[in-house]
Amino acid sequence: MAFGAIEFTTISRAQDYSTIKHNEDNKGMIDQGHIVDHVQKTTEQRTKEVQGSDDTRWQERKPDAREKGSNEYSGDGGRRRNKDGKSKERMVVKNTGGFDMKI
Repeated sequence: MAFGAIEFTTISRAQDYSTIKHNEDNKGMIDQGHIVDHVQKTTEQRTKEVQGSDDTRWQERKPDAREKGSNEYSGDGGRRRNKDGKSKERMVVKNTGGFDMKI
């Protein structure tokens, strides 16, 4: 039986595919190792340097109910609420097609 060019090329490239498959399988472990190394280097760097606070004036804040705080209410205070207590009901027509199935 004679072999064509396609069979020879796929057989000769089998070692390349096994290397690629091996690299794909180990990619997760290698990435995890890189992440661990990066975290360790960052931790070492942060312990050797002086770290400043993000908000240096936090001691000057004095929470008081009389003054406006840092958080705000974004609602309208209920101005659009129904005053007379009657609710405005609307009829919504839904699609009437479909089926229900239990297994």
